[in-house]
Amino acid sequence: MSDTTVPDAGTDPRISSSPVVTKVFDDILAAVNRGDLLPGQRISDAELAQRFGVSRTPVREALQRLRDIGVIEASASRFTRVADVTPQQTLQAYIVWQALFTAVLEEVVPGFVPEQVESLRAAHEDFLAGLADHSAQHMATANFLFVQHIAEHSRNAVLQRALVSVVHIIRLGSLHLPEYVDVESISRAQSLLITACESRDLGVALEAMRVLRSIRIPQN
Repeated sequence: MSDTTVPDAGTDPRISSSPVVTKVFDDILAAVNRGDLLPGQRISDAELAQRFGVSRTPVREALQRLRDIGVIEASASRFTRVADVTPQQTLQAYIVWQALFTAVLEEVVPGFVPEQVESLRAAHEDFLAGLADHSAQHMATANFLFVQHIAEHSRNAVLQRALVSVVHIIRLGSLHLPEYVDVESISRAQSLLITACESRDLGVALEAMRVLRSIRIPQN
């Protein structure tokens, strides 16, 4: 018999027996994704407890769960802050994300319905607006939402958890690269994915992944 253990719901940092912990976790993560909290920015559990009107215990548990997925980093008695992801960490996470997201596409593209495509179009238009403004923060947020609108249709809970563990690292890391990645290729891949989901054509979706794999993550 294999010794491999499949993670259960208790390993998912988004799931807690306490709704207070879940709310704090979700709200901090949303603030990071919106850019309200930036890489390297310090976080005070006392200030968060006051903001949410709760004790420091659930705040600390939420912060620990955010550490587990790489969004928060901390040093005992020194600091707690939004993770400052290195280009190498971004590249490593991106390689893993490609494999995981390909698995998502293979699962969900054949079953996409027209109503679900509209959220992709909106996120793509938002990405183009960020591209026009040359705003890395705007583009990172819009691209995060774009891929999330696809991934959320997966029914594979283990796959969903694995994606959570890398997608936020990529998003944070993209804000501190030494130069822009090929954003035009990201835009082209998004267009292909919209077409793929609209037509339920997995071949087009895999072509989009080939475009995304061609993107170089700057290291110096």
